[in-house]
Amino acid sequence: MYSTRSTRSIVEFDKLLRWGDHVCHFFRSADDLGEILVPYFKAGLERNEFCVWVTSRPYGKDRAAAELRAAVSDFDRRSAAGQIQIFDHDEWYAKLALLNTGEKIQCWLSQKEAGVALGYSGLRCSGNLSFLDERSWDDFLVYERAVNEAFRNQQIIALCSYEMDGCSADAVTNVMHCHRFGLAKPHGRWRLLEVRNHDYKTSALTTSGREGGLRRLIEDQLAIYIAAYPERIALQGGHVQLSESQANKLGPLFNELVTNAARYGGLSSNQNKLVVQWRVVANGSRNLHIKWSESGISGLISGLTSGPTGLTIPYDIELSTRMIASQLQNWARAFEDIECTFDLTLDTRSLEVWLPFK
Repeated sequence: MYSTRSTRSIVEFDKLLRWGDHVCHFFRSADDLGEILVPYFKAGLERNEFCVWVTSRPYGKDRAAAELRAAVSDFDRRSAAGQIQIFDHDEWYAKLALLNTGEKIQCWLSQKEAGVALGYSGLRCSGNLSFLDERSWDDFLVYERAVNEAFRNQQIIALCSYEMDGCSADAVTNVMHCHRFGLAKPHGRWRLLEVRNHDYKTSALTTSGREGGLRRLIEDQLAIYIAAYPERIALQGGHVQLSESQANKLGPLFNELVTNAARYGGLSSNQNKLVVQWRVVANGSRNLHIKWSESGISGLISGLTSGPTGLTIPYDIELSTRMIASQLQNWARAFEDIECTFDLTLDTRSLEVWLPFK
């Protein structure tokens, strides 16, 4: 689903982001917010950027100012000069509530232009979206998708904070598709994940297009979910090196599996689990065997009780990923568990997919 631009730690936040980046991250606590947003704005101040910070629960305006002051020795001077402005969400969004999407975006562009006119290099901003409810959720994602395009070639960096406890796995997927990047910390180290195709409807995302290990490729696809639900996801297998061609073929396949798991299957509720296993079997040629298992799925409808025992799909990126998506949506509704196995002949770089009924 995603590729990684960098594995730099949060300590080097000043080198992680670039103009035009529209980034999301998911938090569980006020401490999570402070861990990201204080270094984020510290880097902006040190880079002579105009900074606008819109706060919300559980990390309000007063705490934000106090912790940034502790991190930036001349914070009060910069604040007095207007380089950093911190708002509670009701202060900021109240004045935007009656505006349409285009007018809201123009407000941000005007903030950037005002900052540049004052001698700053551009705008660095952040908003905490924990105040969103079901009524405003869909409209806000429309706005986020528009922001994603509008900020692309601007001297603007934007970081959006979403409360993980208020997001289903499907909502996490939708949020990621409204941003160019996501921040995740799956193994104690921050990584920037790039959404390579921004059409949230198709989910046609790819990996980074470089050689690397299979575990890393799978972790990139699942990074946000591993961070959110570590007890529900297990990756089991040794190191397997992949060529660039193999990684590019497997990336869209795992993207479809992750997307469907979030919307229909093993990541779609708090009770479900996902296990990914792999091994290399030498039998004349080196065959990579991958097993993807989702358990605890409650059947939503009856059906598919008879018919073929499975489906073999010769691997074609565009065709087979669509077929996989269609099959998994049906199976997740009909069965308690689903299981897919894949075989990749590493020597010839061919790929065949086996999707058995349970």
